[in-house]
Amino acid sequence: MALRSNDLLPGEVVQFAKKANAVVKVTEAGLTRFSRDQLMWMVRMQGSEAIGGQLHVTNYRLVFCSHFANRATGRFSIFLPVISGVRDTSWGIKRQIEVSTGTHQFTFVAWGIPALMAAIEGLRQHWSPDQVVWLAETATAEYAKLGEGLVPRPSQALNSGMSPIEFVGAMGLMELQELTRRA
Repeated sequence: MALRSNDLLPGEVVQFAKKANAVVKVTEAGLTRFSRDQLMWMVRMQGSEAIGGQLHVTNYRLVFCSHFANRATGRFSIFLPVISGVRDTSWGIKRQIEVSTGTHQFTFVAWGIPALMAAIEGLRQHWSPDQVVWLAETATAEYAKLGEGLVPRPSQALNSGMSPIEFVGAMGLMELQELTRRA
Protein backbone atom coordinates (compact mmCIF):
# COMPACT_ATOMS: atom_id res chain seq x y z
CA MET A 1 0.00 0.00 0.00
CA ALA A 2 2.89 2.33 0.64
CA LEU A 3 4.66 4.01 -2.23
CA ARG A 4 8.38 3.34 -1.83
CA SER A 5 11.16 5.58 -3.08
CA ASN A 6 12.11 3.01 -5.76
CA ASP A 7 8.51 3.29 -7.11
CA LEU A 8 9.07 6.97 -7.93
CA LEU A 9 10.30 8.40 -11.22
CA PRO A 10 13.41 10.63 -11.21
CA GLY A 11 12.61 13.92 -9.49
CA GLU A 12 9.20 12.71 -8.34
CA VAL A 13 8.05 13.71 -4.86
CA VAL A 14 4.91 12.64 -2.98
CA GLN A 15 2.96 15.81 -2.17
CA PHE A 16 -0.12 14.34 -0.53
CA ALA A 17 -1.27 10.86 0.45
CA LYS A 18 -4.46 9.55 2.01
CA LYS A 19 -6.39 6.36 2.55
CA ALA A 20 -8.86 5.91 -0.27
CA ASN A 21 -10.91 3.35 -2.17
CA ALA A 22 -10.71 3.11 -5.94
CA VAL A 23 -14.16 2.32 -7.29
CA VAL A 24 -14.03 -0.16 -10.17
CA LYS A 25 -16.73 -1.80 -12.25
CA VAL A 26 -16.87 -5.47 -11.28
CA THR A 27 -17.00 -6.57 -14.94
CA GLU A 28 -14.20 -4.18 -15.95
CA ALA A 29 -11.98 -5.53 -13.19
CA GLY A 30 -12.74 -9.11 -14.23
CA LEU A 31 -14.18 -9.96 -10.80
CA THR A 32 -16.94 -12.38 -9.88
CA ARG A 33 -20.14 -10.87 -8.51
CA PHE A 34 -20.84 -10.55 -4.79
CA SER A 35 -23.46 -12.81 -3.29
CA ARG A 36 -25.38 -9.70 -2.15
CA ASP A 37 -24.90 -7.64 -5.33
CA GLN A 38 -28.59 -6.84 -5.50
CA LEU A 39 -28.27 -4.60 -2.41
CA MET A 40 -25.43 -2.41 -3.73
CA TRP A 41 -27.90 0.04 -5.30
CA MET A 42 -28.65 1.27 -1.77
CA VAL A 43 -25.21 2.95 -1.64
CA ARG A 44 -25.05 3.80 -5.37
CA MET A 45 -22.50 1.05 -5.98
CA GLN A 46 -24.48 -1.29 -8.24
CA GLY A 47 -22.06 -3.25 -10.40
CA SER A 48 -19.09 -1.65 -8.63
CA GLU A 49 -16.59 -2.48 -5.95
CA ALA A 50 -14.44 -0.25 -3.76
CA ILE A 51 -10.82 -1.44 -3.68
CA GLY A 52 -9.19 -0.21 -0.46
CA GLY A 53 -5.75 1.33 -0.43
CA GLN A 54 -3.92 4.62 -0.52
CA LEU A 55 -3.98 7.42 -3.07
CA HIS A 56 -0.70 9.29 -3.50
CA VAL A 57 -0.54 12.66 -5.25
CA THR A 58 2.95 13.34 -6.57
CA ASN A 59 4.30 16.20 -8.62
CA TYR A 60 3.87 13.95 -11.75
CA ARG A 61 0.88 11.68 -11.19
CA LEU A 62 -1.74 10.13 -8.97
CA VAL A 63 -0.73 6.66 -7.81
CA PHE A 64 -3.27 4.32 -6.25
CA CYS A 65 -1.83 1.39 -4.27
CA SER A 66 -4.30 -1.22 -3.03
CA HIS A 67 -3.88 -3.08 0.22
CA PHE A 68 -3.50 -6.86 0.31
CA ALA A 69 -6.99 -7.69 1.65
CA ASN A 70 -8.87 -6.80 -1.56
CA ARG A 71 -10.34 -9.12 -4.16
CA ALA A 72 -8.18 -7.23 -6.69
CA THR A 73 -4.74 -5.90 -5.79
CA GLY A 74 -2.05 -3.80 -7.41
CA ARG A 75 -1.10 -0.26 -8.30
CA PHE A 76 -1.95 2.14 -11.11
CA SER A 77 -0.99 5.67 -12.16
CA ILE A 78 -2.83 8.66 -13.63
CA PHE A 79 -0.51 11.30 -15.07
CA LEU A 80 -1.30 14.88 -14.06
CA PRO A 81 -1.00 16.37 -17.59
CA VAL A 82 -3.70 14.01 -18.96
CA ILE A 83 -6.26 14.86 -16.28
CA SER A 84 -9.04 16.81 -17.98
CA GLY A 85 -11.23 17.32 -14.92
CA VAL A 86 -11.59 16.74 -11.20
CA ARG A 87 -14.93 17.00 -9.48
CA ASP A 88 -16.57 16.24 -6.16
CA THR A 89 -19.22 13.56 -6.73
CA SER A 90 -20.06 13.01 -3.07
CA TRP A 91 -23.56 11.87 -2.24
CA GLY A 92 -25.11 11.52 1.20
CA ILE A 93 -22.37 10.55 3.63
CA LYS A 94 -20.19 9.00 0.92
CA ARG A 95 -17.30 11.34 0.06
CA GLN A 96 -15.91 10.77 -3.42
CA ILE A 97 -13.98 12.41 -6.19
CA GLU A 98 -14.04 11.74 -9.93
CA VAL A 99 -10.87 12.21 -11.96
CA SER A 100 -11.36 12.31 -15.74
CA THR A 101 -8.86 11.83 -18.54
CA GLY A 102 -9.45 11.61 -22.28
CA THR A 103 -10.10 7.85 -22.07
CA HIS A 104 -11.17 7.03 -18.53
CA GLN A 105 -13.04 8.19 -15.44
CA PHE A 106 -11.63 7.20 -12.07
CA THR A 107 -13.65 7.41 -8.87
CA PHE A 108 -12.06 7.45 -5.43
CA VAL A 109 -13.85 7.39 -2.10
CA ALA A 110 -11.96 9.32 0.58
CA TRP A 111 -12.41 11.85 3.35
CA GLY A 112 -11.10 15.38 2.86
CA ILE A 113 -12.23 15.86 -0.74
CA PRO A 114 -11.62 19.66 -0.83
CA ALA A 115 -7.94 19.26 0.18
CA LEU A 116 -7.48 16.36 -2.23
CA MET A 117 -9.02 18.32 -5.11
CA ALA A 118 -6.91 21.38 -4.29
CA ALA A 119 -3.72 19.27 -4.30
CA ILE A 120 -4.54 17.70 -7.67
CA GLU A 121 -5.73 20.93 -9.30
CA GLY A 122 -2.71 22.86 -8.06
CA LEU A 123 -0.27 20.33 -9.52
CA ARG A 124 -1.97 19.51 -12.83
CA GLN A 125 -2.17 23.06 -14.17
CA HIS A 126 1.48 23.89 -14.77
CA TRP A 127 2.78 21.57 -17.49
CA SER A 128 4.66 23.00 -20.45
CA PRO A 129 4.90 20.97 -23.67
CA ASP A 130 8.61 20.32 -22.97
CA GLN A 131 7.81 19.00 -19.49
CA VAL A 132 5.13 16.69 -20.88
CA VAL A 133 7.61 15.31 -23.45
CA TRP A 134 10.18 14.72 -20.67
CA LEU A 135 7.59 12.97 -18.47
CA ALA A 136 6.43 10.75 -21.35
CA GLU A 137 10.01 9.74 -22.19
CA THR A 138 10.87 9.13 -18.53
CA ALA A 139 7.71 7.13 -17.83
CA THR A 140 8.24 5.04 -20.98
CA ALA A 141 11.82 4.27 -19.95
CA GLU A 142 10.72 3.35 -16.41
CA TYR A 143 7.39 1.71 -17.23
CA ALA A 144 7.60 -0.81 -14.35
CA LYS A 145 7.25 2.05 -11.85
CA LEU A 146 3.80 2.91 -13.19
CA GLY A 147 2.20 -0.17 -11.63
CA GLU A 148 0.72 -3.39 -12.85
CA GLY A 149 -2.89 -2.26 -12.60
CA LEU A 150 -5.48 -3.96 -10.40
CA VAL A 151 -5.33 -7.71 -10.82
CA PRO A 152 -8.07 -10.00 -9.47
CA ARG A 153 -7.05 -12.75 -7.07
CA PRO A 154 -7.36 -16.08 -8.93
CA SER A 155 -10.27 -17.20 -6.74
CA GLN A 156 -12.16 -13.95 -7.51
CA ALA A 157 -11.54 -13.71 -11.26
CA LEU A 158 -14.18 -14.41 -13.88
CA ASN A 159 -11.55 -16.10 -16.04
CA SER A 160 -7.82 -16.58 -16.07
CA GLY A 161 -7.29 -14.04 -18.87
CA MET A 162 -5.98 -10.54 -18.33
CA SER A 163 -8.42 -8.08 -16.79
CA PRO A 164 -9.09 -4.87 -18.75
CA ILE A 165 -8.24 -2.84 -15.62
CA GLU A 166 -4.65 -4.13 -15.91
CA PHE A 167 -4.28 -1.86 -18.94
CA VAL A 168 -4.87 1.35 -16.95
CA GLY A 169 -1.14 2.06 -16.67
CA ALA A 170 -0.60 1.45 -20.37
CA MET A 171 -3.60 3.60 -21.30
CA GLY A 172 -2.34 6.45 -19.12
CA LEU A 173 1.07 6.26 -20.73
CA MET A 174 -0.52 6.24 -24.20
CA GLU A 175 -2.53 9.36 -23.28
CA LEU A 176 0.63 11.07 -22.07
CA GLN A 177 2.46 10.16 -25.28
CA GLU A 178 -0.48 11.46 -27.32
CA LEU A 179 -0.11 14.82 -25.56
CA THR A 180 3.53 14.98 -26.69
CA ARG A 181 2.48 14.49 -30.32
CA ARG A 182 0.11 17.46 -30.06
CA ALA A 183 2.80 19.69 -28.53
